[in-house]
Amino acid sequence: MILSHIDSNKLASSIISVSLMAFGLILTGCGQPMATPESKPSAIHRYVADNLIDADLSSDTKLAVTLSRTRELSVWHNASKSLLHHWLADDFDEPIYRVSLSGNNQYLATVGKHQVSIFDLNSGKLDVSWLAQGFDSDASISSVHLSQSGKRVLLGMNEGSVITVDLQNKQLSMFQLHDGPVSHVEFIAYDTRILSAAHDGHALLWASSDGRVIEDFSLAQRITSISFDAAQGRIFIADALDNHLIADSHTGESIGQLAFLERYRYFRQALFVDRGKTLITASSKQKVMSWDLSSGKEKQHWNITAFTAGTTVLDMAVTPSGQLMTLSSDGALEMWKL
Repeated sequence: MILSHIDSNKLASSIISVSLMAFGLILTGCGQPMATPESKPSAIHRYVADNLIDADLSSDTKLAVTLSRTRELSVWHNASKSLLHHWLADDFDEPIYRVSLSGNNQYLATVGKHQVSIFDLNSGKLDVSWLAQGFDSDASISSVHLSQSGKRVLLGMNEGSVITVDLQNKQLSMFQLHDGPVSHVEFIAYDTRILSAAHDGHALLWASSDGRVIEDFSLAQRITSISFDAAQGRIFIADALDNHLIADSHTGESIGQLAFLERYRYFRQALFVDRGKTLITASSKQKVMSWDLSSGKEKQHWNITAFTAGTTVLDMAVTPSGQLMTLSSDGALEMWKL
């Protein structure tokens, strides 16, 4: 199903209604960590013996989604390590690159360069699918996010626009907010606000209703990692050079810096924990670090298990019991004591 094309001459904040027509995994043994004692995981399980293109952990850590290099898509139950759903590359009209779970674990979004597909995880069946188009007719999708209910979808495009789709009310909105590929989009504040980040070095906090920018956080280079803490309203962003920012999203003021001696520190993932008092970061390689934000100092660090060269963390979450869960590009799920 194709969503109605929006004329590029219309205002970026215009909202149009569209008719949305509904359409319609391989376990491996656990690996043994090869790590120093201070970075040894408390548990490890490798879901797939292949490199992953993308992955997603549910916020409650119950589910994991893996998208392998061969475009096999799998949904796993983390407690039992059982396979819940599995799709092959041929199940999609074009290769998929990004995945996103809804906050309630009921829906899964997958995107290729143009196609968006939403799956119902209760049945495993395709719920709805369409082709997305930005202000530039040649634009492709660069990021995706599903809301808590799974009924609202955010699409970041490589020409800098963000598309919001309300599946329940059958509305689509387009906003031209960035000057480069949008690498991150997410709903915050009960879906009334959106946080987006792009290769233009800007992380924007803006109103989902009309695209009004509330705060603009910027760094010199493209944003490589971002995290928002809803409890304290804190935001962390880092760019492709040696720059990072920790700020109060309400005032826009800086609230501290991480203290490290290296001239160059690249952050790929970030996660606020302990009601914004602690920040967990993952580097472009195997290192995961915990930071005390009151002092900016490192509290502890771990090294994820590398099954292949170049492995890195694709997603992180904290379990209800307070352990850190990481999912790597090698398909390895690991647990760490905080």
